Amino acid sequence: MRNKIGVTLVMIIGVMMINGCRQNEEAAASQPVSLPLVSVETLLPQAVTIESTWPARINALQTAQIRPQVGGIVTARLFSQGSEVVAGQPLFQIDPAPFKADVEMAEAVLARSEAAYRQLNLRAQRLKKLEKNGAISQQDYDDAQANAAQAAASIAEAKASLTRKKLDLAYSTIRAPISGRIDQQFITEGALVSAADSQAMATVQQTGRVYVDARLPAAELRNVVTPSSLRGDHSTTHFVLLDENGRPFDVNIKLLFSGTSVNDATGDVVLRAEAENPQRELMPGMYSRLKIVHQLDDNQIVIPEQAIQREEDRSFVWVIDEQNKAERKQIQLGAQTTLGQVVENGLQEGQKLVIEGQDKLHEGMEVRANSLKTKA
Repeated sequence: MRNKIGVTLVMIIGVMMINGCRQNEEAAASQPVSLPLVSVETLLPQAVTIESTWPARINALQTAQIRPQVGGIVTARLFSQGSEVVAGQPLFQIDPAPFKADVEMAEAVLARSEAAYRQLNLRAQRLKKLEKNGAISQQDYDDAQANAAQAAASIAEAKASLTRKKLDLAYSTIRAPISGRIDQQFITEGALVSAADSQAMATVQQTGRVYVDARLPAAELRNVVTPSSLRGDHSTTHFVLLDENGRPFDVNIKLLFSGTSVNDATGDVVLRAEAENPQRELMPGMYSRLKIVHQLDDNQIVIPEQAIQREEDRSFVWVIDEQNKAERKQIQLGAQTTLGQVVENGLQEGQKLVIEGQDKLHEGMEVRANSLKTKA
């Protein structure tokens, strides 16, 4: 009797367990499947500004070291130190007395040569008549002609010497070869100078406009010096000159040229620009920073760095199609900007780019998309 009761209890318990399993399976089947949640943003084209800053140095447009061309004692300084001078303005005076005496001596030599030529030339003309009549020999006439020619050459030599002496006299007044601002004098009155001196007497620098010489990688040069028409876009580039604290100078800058060779050690190229300097804020030798602002056209797709996945030398992103399914796209990246990375190829306007949650995706997976702000 007890055995029959035990068997009955076991059968009842088994039926209850089977019914419970069926209920759990039905309940699980009735619950909705949980789709992965990703954050997306809709891509729209936009204008992009790329800024880069490079060290630069200021150089004068023209620099002239004032040096003597003749030797002598400096008797006067004829300029105010630190002032603006114009080309041809007297700067120093070397004692002119020795040069005046040389000019007078050269003038006397010229007068003597001219007198000797007149005498010898008249004699040659008289002997010519006598030679026709046979009163003198041909040799005497030839000698007279040669003496007259030598006298003419002496005149030419004396004139050249006089010109040189007058030039030395003019060089005794040292003048500014260019217009610009002159620095302090390095030679004082009473000093003995000569044309062979290595020490300049002063320096004149033209600083109304100055050169800005910057060094930047050769890879950056294409966007700066290549016209937008050749790049196939409508981009523009302009320059801003910054001081050591990052504050801009209020000056206009234009690009002149770039270097023709790349430095083997650094891979840099020299970029030269010209800046207006009406207030003389920019001084030769000053270190500064040249900011290059490259404004791309308004048809650029820019994505944040966190959306990009990289495998070897390729880059990928995930997008969500109209059926909320994940799709992996290979893209070609362009310039880096403050807004993100420019995409040159692989993405189109209106696509939904996955920004967060892409690590759990695979091709064709259905997802729930949480839209972030539209990329515009």
